[in-house]
Amino acid sequence: MAWKFIQYQFISYIRSLTFIPPLTVFIGWIILFYTYTGVPIMSSYAVTCVSLYLIMTWVAMSVFSLEEDGEKNLLFVQLPNKVQYLLGKWIVCVLIASFLGLYAIVYPLAINSFIESADFTYISIAIYGHLFFAVFGIFIGSFFSNTKVESKRFAWLSAMLVIAISIAQEGIIEKAIVFKWILLPFPPVAQVLRYFSDEAFHIGKDFWMSAAWVVCYSLISGFVIMRIFMRREQY
Repeated sequence: MAWKFIQYQFISYIRSLTFIPPLTVFIGWIILFYTYTGVPIMSSYAVTCVSLYLIMTWVAMSVFSLEEDGEKNLLFVQLPNKVQYLLGKWIVCVLIASFLGLYAIVYPLAINSFIESADFTYISIAIYGHLFFAVFGIFIGSFFSNTKVESKRFAWLSAMLVIAISIAQEGIIEKAIVFKWILLPFPPVAQVLRYFSDEAFHIGKDFWMSAAWVVCYSLISGFVIMRIFMRREQY
């Protein structure tokens, strides 16, 4: 039943045509961004990571808005449990993110946009960055879709505010160290972007420690969103 639900969700999303604006914006932006050749590798991938972050927040909020409350309750009855509903939505988002992330990484390689050839390390960091920026976007979108916000407009504004703060997080912390703890609940964007440098580097201990925190943050965030979702749907 779970896979049928995923298939149903994916078809519903396609039929709703709400996929057209975010996918068109992202694909068009990538084409426009790589109009010129001879661009640096990692700083270019940093830009597309942030773009994917924004687009996947948009996509996730669209996916979670496919059903009204009545239709959602009918789906709950047909699924083994309510968690399957949330996981199904996430899987649909991950499938879309996989397509967009792959496109963002492969397109510049296919048209030889970079100033030099991208080696295995560069591609690995690019995959890592696009993967977790997509995850952050999915979680922000699903969080604000499952909290009791009176207006969708305020949900969108709140999501954009979180994204803006998370991107500017490192600069904010430099102003006052106390923000390091205040901003801890925000996605660790800076932890990922710090490795998107065009200077020579290698994947060492510092990278693995940062990656471990990013993974832990993602797992904790997923658990918290699941708890919020289950508590909300009990009523």
